[in-house]
Amino acid sequence: MKKSFLYLIFICSCFISLDAQEIKYNSLTKIATHSDLNAFMSYYYTNPKVELIPSAINFILEKKLNADKENERHIVPFFAQIFKVHDDKIPVWLGDLNQLSDDDKFIFAHAMFLSQGENGKKEILKYLQSTENEELKQVFTKLSSDRKPIDLRSIPLTKPVYLDMLWNSFFATGDVTFLDKLLLATETKKKSIDEVLIYSAARWSFKSIAQNHKKVFEFCIKNKGKHTKDINEFLAEFEE
Repeated sequence: MKKSFLYLIFICSCFISLDAQEIKYNSLTKIATHSDLNAFMSYYYTNPKVELIPSAINFILEKKLNADKENERHIVPFFAQIFKVHDDKIPVWLGDLNQLSDDDKFIFAHAMFLSQGENGKKEILKYLQSTENEELKQVFTKLSSDRKPIDLRSIPLTKPVYLDMLWNSFFATGDVTFLDKLLLATETKKKSIDEVLIYSAARWSFKSIAQNHKKVFEFCIKNKGKHTKDINEFLAEFEE
């Protein structure tokens, strides 16, 4: 089964030492390789290097990473959080329509929609006006409307893809409310197949990522005793 590039680097990053990954990120001056992008999208929250954002975007465009729809679950939520803070930079970073493929417009328009910024909405309208693709026109029309995006922290996690979206939102911000939601998914009382998959993936991701992200490890230690017996027993494993 084919795996997306960003899925693979997300998995691999769970098994690379904290020092190596974080040191690599802090030493970056541009995004020139897939490994650079991995470090950037995993450790941005620890030391937001805004100057690397346009380089990261250009790398994504050059390598056509948006052509693989499996990458949507990583790129969209991560850049949605970036755009939310830096809405004023969107016209500079993504204003050259000649550089953007239909796939690029589709992915980044969704990130702009989630960010809910004024400049983001203006860019989506530009995409709408510039495309001849009828399917994209329908997408951009919806994204440029007054409809509000769903906050994954406020709804049941019914699909495994939501876990990736929450993790990438955390990697962009360091906001532990995303971890709060992810932690609830580690409850073992599951019935449907999707619920079991979500539970298994949530537990695995916490254990793997906590090995390399100090903030995630400290979150797990701090929250032991604050949840159900089942979740508390899971959190106790981080002290073993």
